[in-house]
Amino acid sequence: MLTTPFDPSHPPKTALSGSDRDSFGYTTIQSRLPVIVSKIVDDVYRAYNRLPDADPLKPQKEKEAKGIIEAIGGLRYELQRDKPFRPLTDTYPDVQEWNQALSDHYAGSSWYKASWLFSECYLYRRIKEAFARTEHWRDYDPFFEQKKTVFKSSQKAVVAIAGRLMSPVRSETTQAVEALSSLDILIGEPNGTEEAFFELAQVCLWGNATDLSLLDNPDMAKVEELQRRMMMSSNSTPTSHNSSTLSLNEGANGAQVELAKHADKILQNDLDQLWAKVRTLRNGRVDIILDNAGFELYVDLVFADYLVRAGFAKEVVFHAKQIPWFVSDVMPFDFHWTLDQLDSDTTSEPFFDPSEPTEQLALKDLGRKWKGYVESGVWKVVGHNFWTSCYAFYHLPTLPSAQDLFKDMAQSDLWIFKGDLNYRKLVYDCKWPTTTPFTEAIGPLASSEVPSLVTFRTCKADVVVGLKAGVEERVEKEAKNWMVSGEYAVISFSP
Repeated sequence: MLTTPFDPSHPPKTALSGSDRDSFGYTTIQSRLPVIVSKIVDDVYRAYNRLPDADPLKPQKEKEAKGIIEAIGGLRYELQRDKPFRPLTDTYPDVQEWNQALSDHYAGSSWYKASWLFSECYLYRRIKEAFARTEHWRDYDPFFEQKKTVFKSSQKAVVAIAGRLMSPVRSETTQAVEALSSLDILIGEPNGTEEAFFELAQVCLWGNATDLSLLDNPDMAKVEELQRRMMMSSNSTPTSHNSSTLSLNEGANGAQVELAKHADKILQNDLDQLWAKVRTLRNGRVDIILDNAGFELYVDLVFADYLVRAGFAKEVVFHAKQIPWFVSDVMPFDFHWTLDQLDSDTTSEPFFDPSEPTEQLALKDLGRKWKGYVESGVWKVVGHNFWTSCYAFYHLPTLPSAQDLFKDMAQSDLWIFKGDLNYRKLVYDCKWPTTTPFTEAIGPLASSEVPSLVTFRTCKADVVVGLKAGVEERVEKEAKNWMVSGEYAVISFSP
């Protein structure tokens, strides 16, 4: 039986906290979170001003929207003046657990005094409260427009990847069009499955760099630069098929060259251990605990598609958030909406507008293929309130409200945790020495009762573990903000 002696106010090491003025937690609470909260006010104001006059419920919706704006304004006031936490007052299913945690661990505490992890999670739960107390805005996502804008800016990379996954290729010797895509052909070649794994796993990793909770004012040029790291080619026309040079990319293995440039930025790289696990799977089950919507979700789906095509997985379970969370986290709606935008026949007008008909066809075919996975049960998207609780993942095996989730996930062969917040919750968001082994930092999740797990994370908080001696000192000379910039990453595996 797995147990843990720790709780939200008593993690294994000293908690990261906004009380430390030199920490990213302090910067987040003081500067970043007020901006995020203010954007919600702007979004709700625009939303209710778009309500059509013909809507018979417009007066009620406007009144509720103004109440939401008032509540969010009050939340910002509490945050900026470090007011004590108060209990939640809505009727959402997790209210009792949240209020019990407040009472047990943070009675009388406040934003800067509590752990950074608790304060930040509490903020997003309070945002949900403002909407949950209404009738007409209960399911409204105040971050959706931001998610949509950044995904739209990803067109070049999205189209290029779709072409490699779906567009038929032309044989270099016969000039005949093959029925298979570049990825399918690569998987079928000697060592091709392994080649594809290492390339697509890194694409999956660096997709996490686009995080709207960090990009307070998203710079589309920066977003494109982050994506260039993964896919240099913006041309998704069919490529030539030559077994000795075949890649998912055009030219001289463009994306592989680009990824290689950033290999030294992966400070702990357990891809070899992960490959040793994945290659043993035959029609297994893989669970992916999602992070950001938009381009990151897209490349997560690409990696999941690879696992299915290569025969490693016959079931991929995607775990999404039940409520709007950390600005850009994936909700079930975001998952299905993304597939719809690829399959343009299900939308009134195409979301992406590539210039070439072959590119639009590749997007459509990819959307339909992925929808087929969902319809056949190969892919499933599920949600659970545990992912938006205040608890670190140490508590997944023992928290009463999460027992159904843990029992189901225990049937998996591999857990893949995406992104920074999932990493923070895996290691309990505290001041571990950077040389602490990852398997030590995840506590009970390193047990044999838990499936193998891996985390793909670009670093955006001041906690990192699993580094070899001397790495921290080397990187500190390169960039003082290396822990929080998103320019460095870890791929950490627990067998």
